[in-house]
Amino acid sequence: MLEYMPYIWTAVLILCVLIEAATAGLTAIWFMPAALICLILSIFKIGIGIQIIVFIAIGILMLILSKTVFKKFLKKAQKTPTNADRLIGQTALVTATINNEQPSGEVLVGWQHWTARSDDGSVIPKGASVKVMRIEGVKLIVHATDTLTDNK
Repeated sequence: MLEYMPYIWTAVLILCVLIEAATAGLTAIWFMPAALICLILSIFKIGIGIQIIVFIAIGILMLILSKTVFKKFLKKAQKTPTNADRLIGQTALVTATINNEQPSGEVLVGWQHWTARSDDGSVIPKGASVKVMRIEGVKLIVHATDTLTDNK
């Protein structure tokens, strides 16, 4: 069995590469160096038990080390608002009276109309200016910044 181990470790290495290529989610990358080291051990006729222990140990070690390295890089990266998150903090114009009990309300932010609800439950009249506090589903949760009334 010892003479077949280089072929087995080569197959494990190729399998890890194929899995990684197919998933593109850092699924098997941790075990590629482990399989390569075990391939080298098998060429030098090191025992199968030692090869398996080395494979498991290096795979786990790579997983732990890379996790700590990635954490350092991810902590440095600042969260950049994207898409709808960019609306948070912006001022909007109420285009249909906001009444959470009805439920009704619409605001215009930039060039987009959004369904809106008041963050404190108050009725906000059409024409008022509001600040976008957060997004819940497809609704903007807003807070009144002035109390304009409808011109009827």
